[in-house]
Amino acid sequence: MRQKDFYIFRHGETDCNREGRWQGCGIDMDLNDTGRRQAEELSKRLAPLNLQVIFSSPLKRALQTAQIVAGLNNIPIEIIPDLREGCFGEAEGLLKTEIERRWPDIFTAWYAPESDMSVGFPGGETKRQMQERMLRVLENLKTYPVCRMGIASHGSSIRYLLMAFGYGPHKMPNTALYHLTYAEDTGWKLVNI
Repeated sequence: MRQKDFYIFRHGETDCNREGRWQGCGIDMDLNDTGRRQAEELSKRLAPLNLQVIFSSPLKRALQTAQIVAGLNNIPIEIIPDLREGCFGEAEGLLKTEIERRWPDIFTAWYAPESDMSVGFPGGETKRQMQERMLRVLENLKTYPVCRMGIASHGSSIRYLLMAFGYGPHKMPNTALYHLTYAEDTGWKLVNI
């Protein structure tokens, strides 16, 4: 089997991102003007890679990013519900500063690479649940009959997916791009872009 290339990207900016307000999977915001421009710039970065399909979260901010990239590069889109952002439970809709004040221990552990993967906000998914959900998607896509795929998703879902490949938590700008490869003889690898 030939190598499969997965180009995973975060959505463009929303007004909630600009405010520092956590959206999670329960708040479905459109991209703002900056987010649309970011998606156009991302499409230029992705153009030379000749993606054959883009798989997207159903949430507007990721889907709109995927649509801009796909439209400018003439690529089909398929929606996969499990590419959605994590459920942050009671933290959804709150400002980052409010979350840090209400749940300081959870907030600190949320970003710490050495922390327990069972950490989650009240009523929300744990880091491990997000990671396992995203890994299941990748396992299913490795048999998809194309070699170069885009994946439009979200900050926390991507962050905890990448931790499975040894890439610790980090600040992730809107439209950040990551490259994973899969081949039967070598397995999964995270490649620097």
